[in-house]
Amino acid sequence: MNKTYPQEYIQIINDLLIDQAPLFWQAVKEGSPAVGLRINPFKTRVEDIQNDIPGTLQHLAWSAHGYALQDTHGLGKHPYHAAGLFYLQEPSAMVPVAVLDPQPGERVLDLCAAPGGKSTQIQSRMGSKGILIANDSNPSRVQSLSRNLERWGAQNTAVLCETPDRLSKHLGDFFDRVLVDAPCSGEGTFRSDPGEINKWSPGFIQRCSRIQDEILWFAGKLVRPGGVLVYSTCTFNQDENEAVVARFLEKCPDFYLDPIKPREGFSPGIQLQDRQINDLSGMVRIWPHLSTGEGHFAARMRRSGPAQHNPSRHPQDSSPLDPNRIRPYEIFFETALIKSTRTIPIQPGSSGLRVFGNRLYWTPADMPSLTGLNVRHWGWWLGTFKSDKFTPSPALGSALSPEDAQKVIEFSLEEPRLFSYLRGSPLSGPWVERQSEGWALVTCSGYSLGWGLIQRGRMKSYIPRWLRSN
Repeated sequence: MNKTYPQEYIQIINDLLIDQAPLFWQAVKEGSPAVGLRINPFKTRVEDIQNDIPGTLQHLAWSAHGYALQDTHGLGKHPYHAAGLFYLQEPSAMVPVAVLDPQPGERVLDLCAAPGGKSTQIQSRMGSKGILIANDSNPSRVQSLSRNLERWGAQNTAVLCETPDRLSKHLGDFFDRVLVDAPCSGEGTFRSDPGEINKWSPGFIQRCSRIQDEILWFAGKLVRPGGVLVYSTCTFNQDENEAVVARFLEKCPDFYLDPIKPREGFSPGIQLQDRQINDLSGMVRIWPHLSTGEGHFAARMRRSGPAQHNPSRHPQDSSPLDPNRIRPYEIFFETALIKSTRTIPIQPGSSGLRVFGNRLYWTPADMPSLTGLNVRHWGWWLGTFKSDKFTPSPALGSALSPEDAQKVIEFSLEEPRLFSYLRGSPLSGPWVERQSEGWALVTCSGYSLGWGLIQRGRMKSYIPRWLRSN
């Protein structure tokens, strides 16, 4: 044990768990890392796909659509993963959103959102009702955040790459709920990613806690009176967990701890020795020897005051919908889509359509002004204008169903042509030649994968490069 973990880390765990420490060390030494899968409820049900994916799914007590697996069995390369039917996520990482409890119609901010697991979980809880802003200050990680939300079929979501302080100055106390899944020392990942141990040190803990203090301070400014703020990490030490929350509550007397209801697998927070604040047992810890998960911490706080919504302003920096420029999209809609519940809001003439640069978006009516911020996605990305043509986006294809498209190319899971499409290869043959030309929605077992363009007897795959299989 001493050869694997720093002695200071061993001492932290022993001091926190006391009599239970041997069980913890036995679990991390002998047990396999926990892996999980979360179903996209707006695309499928677990009953509909469990026979098509390997492994046994064990339902998690804290997530309506979350399941534990013994192994991922290469599910990241499964066509259903490309179709956004599920997200591979460590089980305890699903706890913070369960604690946040976002509701349809609310304004929600995921402040440290990359790579997108918690944002997709929030979006599943909200559906297409309300606003989700998914933000991460790390430019190298925002791309994965955007891609996962596109694959998930998110429609009411903007993606930003901003610092918490700039967001607080720009948006103020706009949000009903804010999630801070803070960057941390990652002690809860040591079993699944042993390389993280080499980054750990007592000094690293202190650096992380200072960053966490700053992030949480600005996060509080983004919560409306009566709103909810959830702070979480995937580490065990108190300096980054209970102590961060205690310092925040001391500095921000308009916030108070909102105890989290106990559930199976939840362990209580641990009282701090040097601070006499309210009972910390209402915080939640996930321990690998007591639950299905690698390790997580979460605390929920509420801001005092009567519930109120600050008004929002629609973005003013989108280009006007020039009739000549929008015409290619009108042609696409007329020739490729069918008016349905999902497509009526994005039909030509809709008030939610906005052009930013050469991209067409649909944005919710209550979306705040994002002018001056570093925006990666302004809402639901519908497609891109190039010269006099319109190319539909992966985000549009992922959010649609076969009944929304005029032309559908259906593949089965075992069909070789499916894997050619997923590799990005052009497809040909008599079956293509019998099709009329134009955009087609490509599906697998009835689930949308993306677009194909049929021209001159061939279909070009428009599966995005980042989703292509080798």
